[in-house]
Formats: sequence, C-alpha cells, structure tokens
Amino acid sequence: MLVDSYMKELYLSRKFLYLGKEYSLHELIETDDLNEEELKRKLKRFYISSCKKIVAERINRYQIRLKVKPKTIEIVESITKWGSCSSSKKVTFNYRLAMAPIEVIDYVIIHELCHLIHMNHDRSFWRRVGSIMPDYKEKEEFLARYGHLMTV
Repeated sequence: MLVDSYMKELYLSRKFLYLGKEYSLHELIETDDLNEEELKRKLKRFYISSCKKIVAERINRYQIRLKVKPKTIEIVESITKWGSCSSSKKVTFNYRLAMAPIEVIDYVIIHELCHLIHMNHDRSFWRRVGSIMPDYKEKEEFLARYGHLMTV
C-alpha cells in the first residue's frame, strides 16, 4: 500500500502537456479518490476526447483548401505514428496529438489529408503539404524531438 501511495503522489506531481503547454494533473482532470491506474485511464480518456474535438474543429478548413474529404476520421492509440491514411480514405490520428501545440496538430492533419491526393511521400506530396504549411519541417522536427515526452 505504501508503494501504491508513493506512486500515486509521484504521478500527481508530474506535469502533463496539453496543446503544447505544461499542466498539473489536477488542472486537466478530477483527481480525487483515484489510484494511479484510474488516474492514467481518466487522463487518457481526456486526451482522446480532446483530440476528437480539436481535430473536428480544425480539419474542415484544410479539407476545403485541399478539396478532399476523408470517409472516416478516427482517434487511436499508436506508439509509432501520429496519423495515417488508408487507401479507403480512412484517416486516423494519435490521441497524443492533443499534447502538441496546435500548429503541430495542424501539420499532422494537413499531412494526412494530403495522402488523400498522394498515397506516398513523393515530391508532389511534399509540395502539396508545403503549399498549405511552408514551415512543415519545423513541425516534423518538433515531433521527432519532443514526441517521446507526450505520454500518459
């Protein structure tokens, strides 16, 4: 029991990213009377719900600019990918994106929507991404450098 209590206190004292800024756990979710596992589950649900809202709010403007529309949009848990696009036009986004700054989220949205036009990473694909977000390489670098910090 002592170890559980200690681990909970450690978890409660951590900072968590949300839209690129650090927050205490109690600033993001209700923490009363929950053990560490319950806190992790609740925090993950918060990020999934937040990511759904953020993507829903932001994807429309890029769909219009790119003249594309995915068949389905899904929020998933992934260890290796920030987003994906299938040949059936299903676009998925990693819930951990809710931890990134909004312009990084926008980059991943643009990246996946461009795959609806170009299903690979050829020169045409990157030109299309760059036409919407000229500084996309900075966003990629952010994810490469700080992505490992975006954890529950």
